[in-house]
Amino acid sequence: MTYNSVLKNTFEVIEAERGLQELQLFKHHWPIKSWDTYKMIKIISGAKRESFVLDVGCYESPILPMLKRLGFFNLYGCDLVLKSDSSSKFNNMSSLVYHEDYEPIAEMYNDKSYQLSIRNLEDTNYSDQMFDYVTSLSVIEHGINIEKYFREMSRIIKNNGYLLTSTDYWPDKLVNNKNVLSKGTPDNIFSRDEIENLVEIADKNGLKLIEPIDFEYKDKVVRWNSIGLDFTFIFFAMRKA
Repeated sequence: MTYNSVLKNTFEVIEAERGLQELQLFKHHWPIKSWDTYKMIKIISGAKRESFVLDVGCYESPILPMLKRLGFFNLYGCDLVLKSDSSSKFNNMSSLVYHEDYEPIAEMYNDKSYQLSIRNLEDTNYSDQMFDYVTSLSVIEHGINIEKYFREMSRIIKNNGYLLTSTDYWPDKLVNNKNVLSKGTPDNIFSRDEIENLVEIADKNGLKLIEPIDFEYKDKVVRWNSIGLDFTFIFFAMRKA
């Protein structure tokens, strides 16, 4: 299985959903995100169950509930905004966004075994070399300072630990001319040049790709209706040297 790659077509999404099912897990509430979710889970699934895992931008991410179902128990999540547990506002929103049968997110906010906290992923205040794995599922496109991101991730990841990142992608630069904001910050669809520059920044911070990125692409699988742009996703796993 090639991990570091671009989402090429919807068939890969179907394969990812099948892979999650084989692990007796559920698909992402936005089915197309099952593609990169599965890559992250597949990489971590072979690790020791006592491994320390952090999901940055965990607000609406199913990564931690999936890992708990696989037996992991040192599970941390951080975001600038977190829902209050058991709130009627969240329960109502949960039904609207995740549908009534999608319970993992509600579970995460109500289960005290998850270590959730409000933190800036550019400056988390976690201890040095605390985590074996850090996941970042479609987060860095939301106005994140890339240099600060990799510097901080390198600081909190153990030697030989992993940083698993996915984001929006298209080889040529796509510009948000309508200035639509997502989560209060300008969204960026990364171009190939930007991804290659990003990899160089990570490398300077001791984070190296576990394999070259397969940049081959076929379809614009993702549709952003509010600004009329079509693009796809990219995933890359890095290891701290």
